[in-house]
Amino acid sequence: MSKGISKQTKKLTLGAILSAMGVALLFLGSFIETLDLTMAALASFFCIFAVIELGGIYPWLIFSVTGVLSVILMPYSMTGWFYLLFFGYYPIVKEKLERLPKIFSWILKMLILNVALVIAVIAAYFLFFGQTGDGNLMSAFTLIFGESEAGEMMAIGVYALVNLTFVIYDIALTKLITLYFIKFRKKFKKFN
Repeated sequence: MSKGISKQTKKLTLGAILSAMGVALLFLGSFIETLDLTMAALASFFCIFAVIELGGIYPWLIFSVTGVLSVILMPYSMTGWFYLLFFGYYPIVKEKLERLPKIFSWILKMLILNVALVIAVIAAYFLFFGQTGDGNLMSAFTLIFGESEAGEMMAIGVYALVNLTFVIYDIALTKLITLYFIKFRKKFKKFN
């Protein structure tokens, strides 16, 4: 029985360390604003590690603790919000989605991304611009990108670029996970 407690204690301790490291990366991203998306993506690697090595509820706990702490400690930084709205939970969901047929998996992945993107635009609208419009989605896009035809084109361009970048991110994430399994997993067998 003490062996089971010891294993759970190790997992809980590792989860706390991963959460702290995630918050530290998100803090760095908020401090250096050009790294906000990069640090949110890097912090998600701790959830990937937890999915592979800890399993169960631990990846969700790490995501929750890291996301909530980053938003509480840095409420006006988009880094924590990026993590909370997409990058933190996506690796956990990705593992489940990739068990589905490939086409269905990609449809769901793109749907999750685009819903998160709409929520991010709405969150940015209310967090950073207040309620200076009529409070609907089009007002948020208009305020962020502008009312002109160029603003509409910019919004479409940003959406297309985000979707393309996501596909590249997802493929790179799969390659990194494969590399981890091939090269590094043996070193972390004691957590299983």
